[in-house]
Amino acid sequence: MSKYAKINSDNIVENIILCDDLQILLLDGRYIKITDSTKDAEIGYSYHSDVDKFVSKKLWDSWSLNEETYEWEAPIQKPSSGNYYWNEEEGSWIELVSGITEE
Repeated sequence: MSKYAKINSDNIVENIILCDDLQILLLDGRYIKITDSTKDAEIGYSYHSDVDKFVSKKLWDSWSLNEETYEWEAPIQKPSSGNYYWNEEEGSWIELVSGITEE
């Protein structure tokens, strides 16, 4: 069994199924086999047929698609240590600080 993504006319993933490679030919619609080279897919991802890659939804307007990794990247690199979240309004990474204090 292989994992397939059903793609609509806008190249957006509508469904994910497990199916035998020969049986996929019997189904209506356009299905793309999900492999290590295509990257994983989820409903809502887009499929870029020119490079045979699935790309996640763009979460932030300021982020851009890295055309080597096909991952969305912030305009500022995330700090390598600590826990951070992206603040689109400020255009920066904000560190998550726990409310626990040592006594």
